[in-house]
Amino acid sequence: MKRFLLFTFLALSACSSERESAGRKQEEVVPAAVKSEVSTTERVGETGRNHAYIRRFYMSKGRFYVTLDYIQFLTGKAAVAAARRKGDAQVEVVNGDSIYSVFDDHYIVNDIIRPRTFPLSEQATITLWDTSSDLRQYSATPAQMLDKGKALFRYAPFIVETTQGRVTSITEQYVP
Repeated sequence: MKRFLLFTFLALSACSSERESAGRKQEEVVPAAVKSEVSTTERVGETGRNHAYIRRFYMSKGRFYVTLDYIQFLTGKAAVAAARRKGDAQVEVVNGDSIYSVFDDHYIVNDIIRPRTFPLSEQATITLWDTSSDLRQYSATPAQMLDKGKALFRYAPFIVETTQGRVTSITEQYVP
């Protein structure tokens, strides 16, 4: 057991907030703002803050709409536990002990696929990640988001805030 704790401590100590950029061979410092927010439930309502995939972002009759598929975005022990339940955890045997982990310390659960469409509030804020040079967040307008097309939404989870049935905030979840 002592070896397991030591290995876990060493493995966590080896984790860094820096990553090497593929192809550019330079290190990027990941800002403190990228600390992931953990989802606790897939239950959603007219007002709340939840993780979701954006399945569709469109404009109809002069209004923007977003179709969401709510998910659980898990990190750390919760991510490993969920991945183990689903048989997706990576396992490594060290000195006879099984060590379980998940890639990039996050795991997404999407057990209930139920798209829901909400109008976008006129005062909604949209925050995305720019990973093309220095890693940074930037604000986007609904029109800019629409121009980005489906490629932006394909795999990226978002933190979506709704108030009284309208989307008031969309923030792209940083995923290494």
